Amino acid sequence: MAKRKKKRDLNRFRLLAAAIVAVLFFISVLGYFLYKLGFSSGYDAANKKNAVVLEKIRAKEQEALRRLLAQKQTQPSEILDLSASQKLKHEKNVTKPKPKPPIAKQHNKRPQKVVLTGKKPKLAIIIDDVAFGYQVRAIQNLRMPINISFFPANKRHPNTPRYAKRLRHYMIHLPMEAVHYPRPEPNTLLTTSSDAFLERIIAKIRRDFPRAHFINNHTGSKFTADYDAMLRLVPILQKYRFHFVDSRTTPDSKVKEALALYGEPYIHRDIFLDNKQDVEYIKKQLAKAIRIAKRKGFAIAIGHPHPTTLKALAESKGVLKQVHLIYLDELRFRSR
Repeated sequence: MAKRKKKRDLNRFRLLAAAIVAVLFFISVLGYFLYKLGFSSGYDAANKKNAVVLEKIRAKEQEALRRLLAQKQTQPSEILDLSASQKLKHEKNVTKPKPKPPIAKQHNKRPQKVVLTGKKPKLAIIIDDVAFGYQVRAIQNLRMPINISFFPANKRHPNTPRYAKRLRHYMIHLPMEAVHYPRPEPNTLLTTSSDAFLERIIAKIRRDFPRAHFINNHTGSKFTADYDAMLRLVPILQKYRFHFVDSRTTPDSKVKEALALYGEPYIHRDIFLDNKQDVEYIKKQLAKAIRIAKRKGFAIAIGHPHPTTLKALAESKGVLKQVHLIYLDELRFRSR
């Protein structure tokens, strides 16, 4: 009798334990389902909220872009190849300051001019913004006389003097103040820079790049349009044996007038090659540069180390045989 009772109690305990396990399992499944349901709802809600935020950000970006494009209608780009009609339209909207008299009569020399030899028209192709070794190698692989224009050494690209040391021909791409440019280089020359600062920058460039003879402006739409600023810079460039090449980033450039006052030749960009990153467009710009060279005897085209630009140059070797590609170092000058 006692054994039967003990057996019944054991069976009841087993049933109770099984029931508890079943209840706990059911609660676990139910809890997991409710958790997933809540997580999914919360995730969907968060996504909807993020979508609203992203839409607001996109709207602000589009508005900022609209304003920037509106500004560009009246303010030329830093590398915009302005047509004659664009120049005229811009000049009508700009009040030009009256030309100032020479700062000293003894500087009022007749400017030198470029001496051209040979019958074949000459074209100098400058590749700006060179800062890294892979860019130098890509340009050298073209096996063409290309004027590599290095950024001065700074924290963004400290090794440009080392790359230049391996080359016989190169020039300097000097950062100068722009009217509108969102990311200026360190040590950009400003119209408000002191003479001491200007000389410190140019003196360091001379130490870092002992074989350089030419400097052209990176951006600089504000600086090169400031007659006083250019008058202060030119004698410093002369002191350290540099010729200035006007990249013509603004139709209001005063470079020619400032250089003339010191008897310096006016050398300037005729064509920008790669305002558009399109191989066929760049080839057409090269064709324009060749036509200008044939008409004037000498022309300068400026591009950048973009893959499309280098590809267009590589595919244009046949067309470029119409001109004599030269390094600017080959130019010779004489007094008028």
